Amino acid sequence: MKFSKKHELSNIIALNSLNKLNFFLISVHIVLFLFFTINHITLMSVLNVFSILLYALGFPAIKKVWIGTYIVTTFLEIMVHMFLAVWCLGWDYGFQLYFVGCIAIVFYADYFSVKLGKRHYKGTLFNIISTLFYFISLLVVRKTGACYEISDEVALAMLIINSLVVFVFVAVFFRMLTNMAIFYEEELANQASHDMLTGLINRYYLMKNLQEIYDEGQMSNYWLAILDIDNFKQINDTYGHNCGDYVLKSVAELIQKNCEGMTACRWGGEEFLLVGHEEAYSMQFGRPEGVVLEKVRSLVEQKQFEYGEKQLHITVTIGVSRHTAEQSIDEWIHIADKKLYQGKKNGKNQVVM
Repeated sequence: MKFSKKHELSNIIALNSLNKLNFFLISVHIVLFLFFTINHITLMSVLNVFSILLYALGFPAIKKVWIGTYIVTTFLEIMVHMFLAVWCLGWDYGFQLYFVGCIAIVFYADYFSVKLGKRHYKGTLFNIISTLFYFISLLVVRKTGACYEISDEVALAMLIINSLVVFVFVAVFFRMLTNMAIFYEEELANQASHDMLTGLINRYYLMKNLQEIYDEGQMSNYWLAILDIDNFKQINDTYGHNCGDYVLKSVAELIQKNCEGMTACRWGGEEFLLVGHEEAYSMQFGRPEGVVLEKVRSLVEQKQFEYGEKQLHITVTIGVSRHTAEQSIDEWIHIADKKLYQGKKNGKNQVVM
């Protein structure tokens, strides 16, 4: 179904984003390993080996959707690693900036944990801890000084590199969060405006748009049709509601494929409402709306609807009404509904103009 695919897509995006985060972190630690090794800071070199292995294990953890384990271990690794880096080298190298970058990491990972249906981690608590580590490392360095000394040129270079890494990380991942927020807002808007079963726009959305056209005085040459599936209650009663859903989706797909240039809506129950404009329609088809609606009626009648081992014969009745200047939208729809009722009364399976 359309919306389940959309949900699956959002999960894929969330997992891909966490993989990008993990790749970024493992890349940073490879660079840091080289830096500490070149400068003979053995403690940090060894620690970076463990960090790289930890983030290598992060990829299968994300694949298995162990998001909670990933969030906690990533957070603890950054806290311990950067605290020791500041303790070893001091404040001038910029390693304390990663405590600030960790704010983005925690909220980012927490956001996707929730999107994937996992535990909601309290980002505020994690970031209080990160802030404490920041100030504790500052006080420790002020009191004891750095354990290692390297040239001022190297210190300046690392400060610039670490600053750029943190700023770029924060900018990129907040950009990704913004994109995801937009994606989910569009998904919610789509769910609010479309029928979940058929994927067609819903009644509320169609009426909103028709009212806008009406208020602008642009209703000239518009027509609408109400299409109703004949004997639909009997289908539900005989074969069950799942079969009824199958019929609704199948008819909706047939309408979408054969009513190009029209706006199709799930009106309610087994009814669909189609709206078209004579001028735009004529340019595409070169024939009146009744011809295409008759074609839709005929295609439904001829289609083999197969549900499991059952073969169903389905027909539809369609009532059509052109808009006139003196009509309100409700009156316009009411006339189409009356013609639909007339078709039902006179034997069904027909188009009434």
